[in-house]
Amino acid sequence: MSFEFVTVEHQLEIVDRNSTTFRSEHKYRIRAKEPSRFFIRQYFWTGDGVEKEPVPEVVTGVDDWGFPNQRIHGPLLCEETSRILIVDLGRTVEAGEEEFVHFRHKMKDLNRKFERRLSVKPTTKVLDNIVLRLIIPDLDELVVRYRSFTRDTKKVVASSALKATQSENGRLTFEKTIFNPNEKNLGHKLEWSHGKR
Repeated sequence: MSFEFVTVEHQLEIVDRNSTTFRSEHKYRIRAKEPSRFFIRQYFWTGDGVEKEPVPEVVTGVDDWGFPNQRIHGPLLCEETSRILIVDLGRTVEAGEEEFVHFRHKMKDLNRKFERRLSVKPTTKVLDNIVLRLIIPDLDELVVRYRSFTRDTKKVVASSALKATQSENGRLTFEKTIFNPNEKNLGHKLEWSHGKR
């Protein structure tokens, strides 16, 4: 892997009360371990039911000619729930240099297969911190939990209920920041449940 992650921020928003429409944002501060022009992002999507899945948007500035500095290189690669994107950073990032990459997704789950979690696997190396943020309608009997889990057995080693950090227009925000996330080589996730599916 050509890059290591300095900070990572994942935000998932459930747009509707039926949990069929989702928006997410993913921000990465990356540092090159060797010169590279391409950043590979792997993620997972468990939702289902749309004829063609939308390709995530890369949020970036433009050059003097009005062209985006960063862009998706090639198609979105899909296999079961796994997704891979290749991003052309618009320049070769030299070893030790940092770059910022920001994605926006819009997704639909028409067949109600989405698994209620926002997670980061232990295999993802992050040096400083990970932020996990969930924005969700204020649903009946809503419970949001933070859990950390092991690499091999997926055993939960820590679990705690989260309180909303913000409440606005019938929507609640839950956030967890994990500092020094590689210290014990654990994965991290937010999971939620509520009275109505």
